[in-house]
Amino acid sequence: MRGLVLLAGLSLPVLAHEGAAHGETVSVSRSDETQHVLSATGDVFEVVLKHPEHSEAAKTPVRLWVADVETNAPVSSAHLELTLTGTTVQTLVPKLQSPGVYVADAELSPGAELAAVVTVTRGNDLDVLALGTVHLSSEHDSADASPGLRGPVGWSATGGIVLLLVAGAWWMNRHKKVRP
Repeated sequence: MRGLVLLAGLSLPVLAHEGAAHGETVSVSRSDETQHVLSATGDVFEVVLKHPEHSEAAKTPVRLWVADVETNAPVSSAHLELTLTGTTVQTLVPKLQSPGVYVADAELSPGAELAAVVTVTRGNDLDVLALGTVHLSSEHDSADASPGLRGPVGWSATGGIVLLLVAGAWWMNRHKKVRP
């Protein structure tokens, strides 16, 4: 029975802690907007870049979470330079928003793909990290895509189904007739 109680916990949604150090109280903004996430780990720093899937504004906010590789602690005393290269080159200097979180406004047009490279400097420490491709989807691209089981609700539904299957198998096993 204890196993079933533990499995029931699997059906509960798990929320990310937005790059915060463990032990901190963090308010997580809940948004229905899908975020693109890119990340890279260097010798000294780990960087995660998030940006909205869609934007109608001329400038799109991009957020960078920077952590120390060895301690996973947020890095607040660094200088960042984000370079987005496509048909044009944008060089952005993200500003510190909160411990380890840096924000910059980029000019992202739907359909354009931009290679993202971030340079992180703190004292004598330096990492140059290729994050991948930044792009915005057009509104009609995502409307055609099947939403599937994403987010906390999807994981809760999946966990609930797994729980039902395990409980059913347990019940059937307990009620089997032993044949001579």
